[in-house]
Amino acid sequence: MKFKITSPYGELAEVRNNIPHHGIDLAMPEGTPLRSIGDGVVESVLDLGGENLGKGVIIKFEDGTTGIYGHMSDIDVKPREIIKEGDLLGLSGNTGLSTGPHLHFGLKDGAGNWSDPTPIVEKVDAMSGDASFGFGSWFLDKYNGFADRVIGGQVEFILKPIGNMLRDGLIEIGHILTEFMPEIGGFLTVICAVGIMFTGNAPKWLARWGVGMMGVIIWLTAK
Repeated sequence: MKFKITSPYGELAEVRNNIPHHGIDLAMPEGTPLRSIGDGVVESVLDLGGENLGKGVIIKFEDGTTGIYGHMSDIDVKPREIIKEGDLLGLSGNTGLSTGPHLHFGLKDGAGNWSDPTPIVEKVDAMSGDASFGFGSWFLDKYNGFADRVIGGQVEFILKPIGNMLRDGLIEIGHILTEFMPEIGGFLTVICAVGIMFTGNAPKWLARWGVGMMGVIIWLTAK
């Protein structure tokens, strides 16, 4: 996660008169963009001054739950405004009863009871900040990690043998050309080696450099 949880759900602290914390706090710089974690409607916009949540937004989501964003510095939505997942709500801040810049996020269930938002904290985190593009970005990050492992396995079991075959073929061609046409063979071998070294993507470039250097060594030792 980009932002650290500084106060978990249910925590008892003197700053709240030892009343259980009805949400989670995420430390983040003042002015961090905050986006809705779901489709819904703005139930109310708060401005409590130096008390409680200070500036905040309350959203009624389509699943019946209610999200509370607190301690904001700026609000970009209005009451009864219909919003979509990923829409900008405003900016994080340090308003209300706060000891430092952070986002307070609270959650209520369909019956209006406080609910632990920890299971969705990664989505709240993903929807916050300039580098985030919402849940889609979070999902793609997870998918890409999975895809990298799968594709990596395929490269190891399918493409690697092909690469080894091409490498062996290049070495054999280098031997033949160097034996019968030393100058032409050496030149072509170096060209092939350089081509191999500068093609492909990381992390395969180390292997490619190794193959390329082998070609150069073949040419030098055959002279």
